[in-house]
Amino acid sequence: MILAAEVVGALAVLAGLRLMSRRRLAMILDVHHAVDALERIRSGAPLSPEVEPRADVRERLRAQASTVSVSRHASRCREAGVSVTVPGDGDYPCGALIDDPERPAVLFFRGDSSVLADRRVGVVGTRNATAAGRATAADLGARLAEAGVSVVSGLARGIDTASHRGVLGSGPGRAVAVLGNGPDVAYPRSNRDLLDRLVEGHLVISEWPPGTPPEAFHFPLRNRVIAALSEVLVVVESRASGGSLITAREALERGVEVMAVPGSPRSPASEGANHLLRDGAAPVTSVNDVLEVLSITHRSEWPRLAGGHRRRSLRCCSMLVAMARGPSISWCRARALGSRRSRWRWPSWCATGGWLTRRDGWRWPCPDSTVTA
Repeated sequence: MILAAEVVGALAVLAGLRLMSRRRLAMILDVHHAVDALERIRSGAPLSPEVEPRADVRERLRAQASTVSVSRHASRCREAGVSVTVPGDGDYPCGALIDDPERPAVLFFRGDSSVLADRRVGVVGTRNATAAGRATAADLGARLAEAGVSVVSGLARGIDTASHRGVLGSGPGRAVAVLGNGPDVAYPRSNRDLLDRLVEGHLVISEWPPGTPPEAFHFPLRNRVIAALSEVLVVVESRASGGSLITAREALERGVEVMAVPGSPRSPASEGANHLLRDGAAPVTSVNDVLEVLSITHRSEWPRLAGGHRRRSLRCCSMLVAMARGPSISWCRARALGSRRSRWRWPSWCATGGWLTRRDGWRWPCPDSTVTA
């Protein structure tokens, strides 16, 4: 449902007021229409008794709201390609957020909201990530996307950025970036190119209207949305305290499975992740650990791995045909297509696609797969 420009502008003004906490905004919009609420705040008229703020807060809200143009906010949303949705609207992520105890009262988004119908895994971690941590996050993002799983993260420097860059070009899974600023604002600035790519076929969402700069208190609020949108949350690297552990706590409070990538006990960047493992989080040693938690064990079609490359899919098929004819993995490698180096990797590719399974130490065609010699 497309909201009227007046409603979009009123929602953007209300959400952008510095004194308007997310909780207060949700309470107000539960009992007042956005346009009515803004008019009451601007005129000094009382709100409903259950949401009426203290007199000093009401006066400060009135002063802030009186200086902002509704039409300008509506135009800015339109020019930035930002859509606005509220609970009950068709674009609001019903399955993921509608029943959340701290659901956002309004969301501003760019891109394709249908991403939220995909299977989703949150990947988070420290901004000051190691090179190994960034490589792990990028690989995890790419392999989740290859398995059709979309990756939810915060677009921050470090692990978040690496996981989203890993998703791009790997499909069919997509990226969901949850921001702590306006959906048109790149933070850090070096992520401008990434933000511009994510609005094409992926999804960028925020609780703050276009033009809102990043604020320190925004990010813990953003983290609860990352947790609520995730079916599984993976912490790649985290220091002893920080936003990643806040996200993990929010996930646990919502019954979301929390997993962590083990790291060196000598590395400060892995201290928080290792603490999660000590406290019972499941370890992530490969993407298959995450897919197992999601109950994704095999695909219903011929595997299209590594970004869906047809060449690799055909090579997997040739390995399966060879297995139907031959007595051993070595026999099959000698007769499948491709280079010697690649042939050693094909059993793993086929197993990831769900077409091979282990039995007595060897991989064999899955019982439900059909291979013709």
